[in-house]
Amino acid sequence: FRQDILPIKYLGLSLIATRMSKQDCASSTEKILARANSWVSKSLSYAGWLQLIKSTLSSMQVYWCSTFLLPISLIKECERIVKRFLWTGSNNSVKQSLVKWAKVCTPYQEGGLGIKSMKIWNKALLLKKVW
Repeated sequence: FRQDILPIKYLGLSLIATRMSKQDCASSTEKILARANSWVSKSLSYAGWLQLIKSTLSSMQVYWCSTFLLPISLIKECERIVKRFLWTGSNNSVKQSLVKWAKVCTPYQEGGLGIKSMKIWNKALLLKKVW
């Protein structure tokens, strides 16, 4: 067995004894950003970008959200990446959003796009463990 100092990675997660900081979660945002940047050259509609966000980017966040209470700064950074990708198809350009993010995160039945809010999703997945 190899001895090391904390934080070390196990199953893709940092093993730490304290609350997660933004630096501890930097690999998560880098992975999300890299995945979104790999799709920049694709010529897709809003519906195509929405499907990629819901199927891939959201699932990448679920693993972290179900394990740790994530810092608000990390949640805002991840949602910023998703917002830019949804409205522009790129993370480098900035475009005025067409709808408030809170409206985008509401279910289809309520007139939203059905994207899960990472902040609420994080709390819900952690509360599931308490139950």
